[in-house]
Amino acid sequence: MTATASSPSPKAPGRVPGLAIACQGGGAHTAFTAGVLAYLFLSFEHFRRRGEDGQWFELLGLSGTSGGAITAAMAWSEAPDGSWAEGARRVLRYWNRNKASLDGRGKLPIWWGEFFSNAASQWAMSLQDWLPSVSTPPSPFLSSLVQARMKDDMRAVVKLPDGADRFHGRPGLDLFVGAVDVVNPGDEPQSAFRTFPERPGEGLRLDELLASACIPELFIATPLSVRKDDGSGGRETRLFWDGLYSQNPPIDDFFSGRPRMRKPDLLWIVQINPNRYEGGDGGPLTPDEQADRRNELAGNLSLGQELRAIDTVNRIAFELAELPRLEGPLAEYKPVTVCFIRLAQPETGPLSRFRLDYASKLDRDPAFIDALIGEGVRAAHRAAIRGELVRPHACMTEVCAFAYRNPAWPTPAELVELLDDATLAAQWRGLIES
Repeated sequence: MTATASSPSPKAPGRVPGLAIACQGGGAHTAFTAGVLAYLFLSFEHFRRRGEDGQWFELLGLSGTSGGAITAAMAWSEAPDGSWAEGARRVLRYWNRNKASLDGRGKLPIWWGEFFSNAASQWAMSLQDWLPSVSTPPSPFLSSLVQARMKDDMRAVVKLPDGADRFHGRPGLDLFVGAVDVVNPGDEPQSAFRTFPERPGEGLRLDELLASACIPELFIATPLSVRKDDGSGGRETRLFWDGLYSQNPPIDDFFSGRPRMRKPDLLWIVQINPNRYEGGDGGPLTPDEQADRRNELAGNLSLGQELRAIDTVNRIAFELAELPRLEGPLAEYKPVTVCFIRLAQPETGPLSRFRLDYASKLDRDPAFIDALIGEGVRAAHRAAIRGELVRPHACMTEVCAFAYRNPAWPTPAELVELLDDATLAAQWRGLIES
């Protein structure tokens, strides 16, 4: 039997589908991912309290790159009471701390004026089309200062003591964080691509997250101690850049070398970078437009390649399913249903007044961050109630993947009480009412 694009998706098996969520990187735009994960994790808690935990999905793992990695890690981090809602609270708290706000509480004095420095930086970047482009190397001092701030924010959110260098995730839940080895002494194309945590049993190092978020325009390469490639068991220090240059986000790790039952049946991708150019009809012409589009294309390159590989494997699994019962490596092939929650420039709502471009990926204005989080909540809820999270996306060969049952998803308003925090609850109400 040959797969055709017009054929309907086959009926799903009776088992609960294993689920993986992959979060693309994109700087400040990944505040959208915070809204997406907050809605999804609060919904998981909603199902749990209704006695439906594990009835609709079995979450197997999360992955992410750059800001997507940090956001996914906050959701993944171990919660003392096992509450899914705590994952939602943590992604919101991290992004609230990450804002360049006028509120100086909990910040070192050096950060008290960051609202104005952020605004000045955005103003300077807006002049790029009219002034000669000048590239300056990142400052080691500022690089270490900002990364120390990021560590402090992560420690505060995950409730780690001062100086703690790692944290653990929920039992049975995997996390894959993408970064790229800048020097790549392995001298092979694939040896530059790294996923962390390097030692999952020992937790995730904060430095591994910083490596994934090391944008070379802002930070000097992040040094990180890793195992040598020669099999000696020794360690050496390597230099890492943002995972944008490797896997954005990591997807292959959910499947490669894993037993069939640990491979997801459903893959939800939180996509930050647009697939098509959303500027003028003449294409990107100005320096600002060209830099923006180059960044978008680079951010989507690895994703497109991995989706093509998934579609190929799905076709193989579809054909193998018609053969007599298989044993050995071929029996490990299985189809995966790929779904998307995508950031797009809305025509209405708070985010419509902001331009989504490369400069805004560095913008931590509180109103902008809140608008992105709110749009993430709306996009996740919209995709969920439309059934877009349980059936194959049109970009894949639909006949080769299953469609699953769709639960009765809660509205964002139904979830506010699960936040169990007056400040977050007030913020949530503002996000969903705007």
